[in-house]
Amino acid sequence: MFATALALFAMAAPNQDLRLWYRQPAQTGGMTLETRNDRDWTSALPIGNGRIGAMVFGGVSLERILVNEDTVWSGPPNPVQPPETAKFLVEARKLLFDGKNVEAQDLLQRNVMAASEGRRSYQPVGDLWIAMRHGKQESRPPSRIEGWRKAPVGAGDGAEAIEFDDSSWQPAKSAEDLQVPPDSTRAFRTTFQVADPMVFTRLEFSPIDDDSVIFLNGKRLGDTRVYNQDYTFDVRGKLTQGRNVLLVRVHNGGGAGNMSSRVALTSQIVPNDYRRELDLDTSVATTSYTVDGVKFTREVFVSAIDQVLAVKMTANKKGALNFDFAMNRAGNHLAHPQGGNRIYLSGQAGYPDGNLGTKFYAISEVALKDGKSEATAEGLDIRNATEATILLSVATDYNKKEPAKPLPINKFEVAERTLAQASNKGFARVRADAIKEHQRLFRRVALDLGHASPEPTDVRLSQVRSGLVDPALEALYFQYGRYLLITSSRPGDMPANLQGVWNPHMSAPWNADYHLNINIQMNYWIAEVGNLSECHLPMFDLLENLRPAGQAFAKTLGSKGMALGHVTDGPLWTAMTGNTVWGLWPHGAGWCSGHMMEHYRYTGDREFLAKHAYPFLKLCAEFYLDWLVEDPATGRLVSGPTSSPENSYRLDGKNLNVGMGNAMDQEIIWEVLTNTVQAAKELGVEDAFTQRAAESLKRLALPKIGGDGRLIEWNQQYEEAEPGHRHVSHLYGVHPSNQFTVSKAPEYVAAARKSLEYRLSHGGGHTGWSRAWIINFFARFRDGDTAHENIQALLAKSTLPNLFDDHPPFQIDGNFGGAAGIAEMLLQSHEGFLNFLPALPKAWPTGSGKGLCARGGFVVDLEWKDGELKRASVLSKLGGDCRVFAKPENARLQGGGSRSFERITRGSGGFQFATQAGKTYTLDFREE
Repeated sequence: MFATALALFAMAAPNQDLRLWYRQPAQTGGMTLETRNDRDWTSALPIGNGRIGAMVFGGVSLERILVNEDTVWSGPPNPVQPPETAKFLVEARKLLFDGKNVEAQDLLQRNVMAASEGRRSYQPVGDLWIAMRHGKQESRPPSRIEGWRKAPVGAGDGAEAIEFDDSSWQPAKSAEDLQVPPDSTRAFRTTFQVADPMVFTRLEFSPIDDDSVIFLNGKRLGDTRVYNQDYTFDVRGKLTQGRNVLLVRVHNGGGAGNMSSRVALTSQIVPNDYRRELDLDTSVATTSYTVDGVKFTREVFVSAIDQVLAVKMTANKKGALNFDFAMNRAGNHLAHPQGGNRIYLSGQAGYPDGNLGTKFYAISEVALKDGKSEATAEGLDIRNATEATILLSVATDYNKKEPAKPLPINKFEVAERTLAQASNKGFARVRADAIKEHQRLFRRVALDLGHASPEPTDVRLSQVRSGLVDPALEALYFQYGRYLLITSSRPGDMPANLQGVWNPHMSAPWNADYHLNINIQMNYWIAEVGNLSECHLPMFDLLENLRPAGQAFAKTLGSKGMALGHVTDGPLWTAMTGNTVWGLWPHGAGWCSGHMMEHYRYTGDREFLAKHAYPFLKLCAEFYLDWLVEDPATGRLVSGPTSSPENSYRLDGKNLNVGMGNAMDQEIIWEVLTNTVQAAKELGVEDAFTQRAAESLKRLALPKIGGDGRLIEWNQQYEEAEPGHRHVSHLYGVHPSNQFTVSKAPEYVAAARKSLEYRLSHGGGHTGWSRAWIINFFARFRDGDTAHENIQALLAKSTLPNLFDDHPPFQIDGNFGGAAGIAEMLLQSHEGFLNFLPALPKAWPTGSGKGLCARGGFVVDLEWKDGELKRASVLSKLGGDCRVFAKPENARLQGGGSRSFERITRGSGGFQFATQAGKTYTLDFREE
């Protein structure tokens, strides 16, 4: 939709540490074609082309490849904003100004919040199953562990000891016996016999309550953190022959809670040379191993050029490749093989009780070298092959502009045509073109923070949890964030949702939807600085397509322009839903509009500014000009009634969450009005509307600094109901906005830091995305060491084995936010100048970064040694003056094609020099 002229970039040479790799598969040994579980989904490896995503498990006896397509959404009915909302908003404002907060909140909850309309979610297309026929190589069935005894609530100290006497504990024989009361801990203990400790490799709990601790044979095996999740623990080398003792201390933090109803030992025989990996540079997932002297290799990728998923399987012995191939899905679907080499799968997103949405069609085709393929009732049986190629195409009827009107297309013919074109092209060309297209984006940026460890990725992550600092893993994590955006958000596709494009669930956590109160925005913080500007475009397409719903929503709120609530999804609805604490928040469009202006600042695309950014900003500003009201106490313009996502305060002995003039409201509105005025000026627009926007900006109330020096979240300093709350919304003006900067508003930056430190001291940052945001804050504070401490915490506490972000459970925004935070530590440009290494930590003493982008159309390479900047190169895409801040006082400048260096000195505005579009300028800070 948006045609952006992009300059040609020199591709960075691939770093050696660009692989995630493991010595074992992701899937459990007990899985079969008929049983589907997602215990190890967060150990599987993600691939994608923006539209199609897949998770590769890397199994030996059974491979699972879970396929997603970005438009497979369950459907209407959608939540609808109550028609008399505007009237009740007026009443609530008066109550709040009169100090009647309880009455106002009750009024809003009863009359303004839209009702939910049943289950809804982003859903999978289905699974590809490859059951290998290796002869003697078989997995053993799971062995259930039973005979549990339960301690009285709060008892059981020392029960992890092998010889502990639990004879006084009651047997736990039923589901009722396994229950744990709210806000309490109960210990469960059992003994079991193992004849051969080498047989079993994993201990599975399905599911278990939050914050539980497991001890095996007197030693701590691991912890759980999330209610109602399955957990798997590695027990290799930890079982003993004969008697074994298992103790589980189950903590229930609230609501219903229980010990796991199923605990089992499972086996998964892994060949000694087993390896699975994801190469970020090629976007190919590879699994290899040897069984009975035969080397088997499996490659999987998704092509952005040919729009197919491709699997290549080989054996190094002629005719040794034997496997069964099937496709199925947990939800509504029809799968059938045809012709001996194809499987067709059709289905519709939704549920048996309704919310039917996208219809889809997927086709898989198998091509062989040697051997034969026969259709069966379950799928295809492939025998005596040497090589096998599987291609899969998917087509849906989703209409991006009007989801309520599905596309009138023949999904089968579209999928068939896509598959035929790729098949005729041949696997080798499909693979080569897919890699070339991926590298066109991925290789624009390189980051070197030190030598990589030779250990597998999961081992390195475990070492970080033990306190090791691994800068190369942090660089890999940064590049992984860029990789995930490339593979889940390409031009013309849907934007990355709460799980990117990867989701195994029919009912995903938070529906894998588009949360507009931080999550979709955080998904795109890495886009511009990470040199992936075109990957930002799907977000703008979504915003454009939401315009009709957003304008209708604003009208219901009594305003012109457009607004969006805190959430939307594939059907493109907008309303304030659920409870006021999270739902009474109409600022989704306002926040997102900042991304449009940022895209312009980085690219200088005036056509985008004129046709898309300014019209969208104007609609948002129109809404706010009607929405703002005068505070009778100050005469300033304030927003409300709203919540501050998703926090509460204490007043008159009650937890409340609505107010007028909340800090985040005022900061978002400041940004929208500021951007609107600036965009209009860039375009030479000056009229009554821009004058009104400028005047309202002058009258806008600013956030307040409390008596203790903290930035206040509400319009006054209430007692906080949750001092360590995960959201830090009131610091929006520091990041991602530029309202409060070190150079222009140091008093607000200091107040923001004090507020953040207070929140962290009370347990804040306990979710992955929140920790990622905190990294960005400390980078903006120019405190590299504290920013790095939070990178360590993000990896140690909120990162899953495949490096996915752990909210918990999985949410992809922390990956993108964490990557953006690393970039923010190395390069900033939000203050009107390029700031090189503004938050370099001691943990990165020597390194280099290439290809990071800055506002003003600059691409920057940096080299530093022993904590000191040595050299920087700046490619100017747009021309104009370049201002640079760097710690050294003197530099030598070479630029514009000149071979000689000119000595320059840092002035009050930093280093400043003129540039020409397309020219590169080098600053050398080394002593002569």
